[in-house]
Amino acid sequence: MLEVVQLEKDYGDLRVLNGVNFRVREGELVSIIGPSGSGKSSMLRCCNLLEQPTAGQIIFDGLDITREDVNINAVRQNMGMVFQQFNLYPHLSVLKNVTLALRYVKKMSTHEANELAMRALEQVGLKHKADARPNQLSGGQQQRVGIARAVALKPQIILFDEPTSALDPELVNSVLAVMRELRGLNMTMLVVTHEMGFARDASDRVLFMDGGVVAADGKPEAIFSATDNERLRSFLSRFHTENTPL
Repeated sequence: MLEVVQLEKDYGDLRVLNGVNFRVREGELVSIIGPSGSGKSSMLRCCNLLEQPTAGQIIFDGLDITREDVNINAVRQNMGMVFQQFNLYPHLSVLKNVTLALRYVKKMSTHEANELAMRALEQVGLKHKADARPNQLSGGQQQRVGIARAVALKPQIILFDEPTSALDPELVNSVLAVMRELRGLNMTMLVVTHEMGFARDASDRVLFMDGGVVAADGKPEAIFSATDNERLRSFLSRFHTENTPL
């Protein structure tokens, strides 16, 4: 579904990605973990060209989307994105936030867009909030609207950029529960996360990024029991020290 080949990203003289390589297969949930500054979010945003790679290839469903002749807006219709900061339009209702791309990008009728949006809102447990404005919702509910907006487009893959990082701790589980449900429906997902329990329990594979490269790639049980990778072991030990459940 998605292949990243020798991906590099520079910001001026600073290289944040230094030859990233990995694959995401159809139906997989792949979590990306690693310390701050390791390049996780930059890598994710390169996957749909929200950040322009300095070098390397992003191959999505067999197409190298870094080529100049590729219509990236058409590609993004099949590659959903859920951001850290919700990115909802405050003056629009929940329903209109979800239908916006369906109507203006996919050119659906209002009736058809509303039907799809209501189904997506039902999936995330917020059908009853369709007429509410974002400021009437909790942070967890707003993020679930963001997920519904991505799901409604029926993408081939959804990219999650630390979807719980802006939430109060008590709201995190409601968002993670929705993501677990999507996994049960075989949605292909690439998730940058600091929720180690979710990465361990819900992922098919886990990537550990450090210093702008993928320093470890494997099944969750292999990653979380790593004894021969000193940098990974040191990173995971912080969560034990801070009493964060794994």
